[in-house]
Amino acid sequence: MGALQTFIANSAANHGKRLRVLIAESDPPCVSKMLRSLFPDEESSLQLTMVSTISILLPTIQLVGPEVLFLDLSASGQDALATVRAVHRAAPSLPLITLATTPEKPIAEQSLREGALDFLLKDVADARTIERVLRTALERNTVSGLADLLRDQATGLYNSDGFRALTAKYVQAAQRTGGQLVLLAVSIQNLNALQNEFGPSNAETAIKEIAELLNGGFRRTDLVARNSGGNFVVLAADAAEPSVAIIRQRLETRRAALNRLREPWGAIELKIDVAFWSARLDRPFSEVAEPLLNWPMEKDQSLVLTDPTSELPRGVA
Repeated sequence: MGALQTFIANSAANHGKRLRVLIAESDPPCVSKMLRSLFPDEESSLQLTMVSTISILLPTIQLVGPEVLFLDLSASGQDALATVRAVHRAAPSLPLITLATTPEKPIAEQSLREGALDFLLKDVADARTIERVLRTALERNTVSGLADLLRDQATGLYNSDGFRALTAKYVQAAQRTGGQLVLLAVSIQNLNALQNEFGPSNAETAIKEIAELLNGGFRRTDLVARNSGGNFVVLAADAAEPSVAIIRQRLETRRAALNRLREPWGAIELKIDVAFWSARLDRPFSEVAEPLLNWPMEKDQSLVLTDPTSELPRGVA
């Protein structure tokens, strides 16, 4: 059993899930036969669904929820590329592998620009080729799934796990360049009051609005995450202590503008706590992050906490 088959078989045994493959292939069904040869114990590791007409392809995608789709260009109607484009628009996260013969290779190559992940030439493909494209598709699904796990579903920001996962890279990059980072903990101080006075939906809206405020108030290179509830955290790269005053002023300006729009539903009050990191100083990052963010961090990162209160206002009110 190859590595791919072993991975899928173990996944089926551990999670009770089989690899769901949907295939729309014209006769003779070469690729479906090779798939069955790769997974002779089909009942335990592979769920193979075949469709004979393109008209039922999209409904079958919704019904089966495949992890990989093989689409034969010769079975895709008069405008095969339009079919590829329509399938990709309907299921943009579904890895799509187009099938063609060697004379159809130019069309297969064009299908990549229409959303296909890869293509197979049926008249020259073998089991090893099938295994390669399946592995690529599964790796893409895994990466996408992991990325989703690092995102907060309500706001689209990173969650606390995502922040933990990415912080080490920011610190390591700054250590290589001798740079400095600014860590900010931002919390909605009156979230419970907003909920009690205006209802849960208003509190949820406030959380989303502050998420948008923070996401738009920092650079794309900065790391913005939602910790929990109305608590957020920002790691600003290549920043120095004096820049915190500018950051606070910018956030206050954006908060004031937001509150003018929210006037019937109550003003949002924010608190901001700050910590600083320098590559020239050596203390564990956990000594800074844990008291500031109230959750444990890895011990192999280094940050130093300084007292910002003597030079900077304590918060935005």
